[in-house]
Formats: sequence, C-alpha cells, structure tokens
Amino acid sequence: MEKTKILRKSRVIPFGYSVDETGKFLIPILFELEALEEAKKYLKTCSYREVAKWLHRKTNRYISYVGLKKRIVRDRAAKAEEIKNHQAESQAVG
Repeated sequence: MEKTKILRKSRVIPFGYSVDETGKFLIPILFELEALEEAKKYLKTCSYREVAKWLHRKTNRYISYVGLKKRIVRDRAAKAEEIKNHQAESQAVG
C-alpha cells in the first residue's frame, strides 16, 4: 500500500494520518490504514460500534462509530468516482 503526503484541507485529521512538521500535509500511518482495511471486512458481520471499538484497541487511536461510518462511506464514494473516471477515460481512448 503505497501512499504519499496529501495536502491538508481541514482541521480534522483523518484516521490513518498524522500531520507533518509544517502542518500543511497529512502523512499516512500505514499500520492504521491497514487496520482500517481489515475493519471493512469485519463490517460485513459486525456493527460499526463493535468495529470502532476493535479498531481503537488494535491501533490505540480513538475513532467513534459515526466517524468510522463517515470514513467508510467517503472511501466507497471516492472509489466509485475513481472507477467512473477510469471508465470514461477508457471510452474516450477506445
């Protein structure tokens, strides 16, 4: 999972990231991002509340169940947009 710095756009620091020394960029924390991917699998059989508690125990970083749900929904929307853009590029080329 190769991630790079991303420009910080708000005061909220998303789960799986920390702020660099300048305060302008978010740096990925691979351990937390991997745990978040694992948590997505648990959501198939467990509630957001249970998975948020598990994530907190595993990473020692708090995330509320509401925050977890927002993060999952945002990630799914971003993935869908990425797929849509890729399909549009493929149709334009082909």
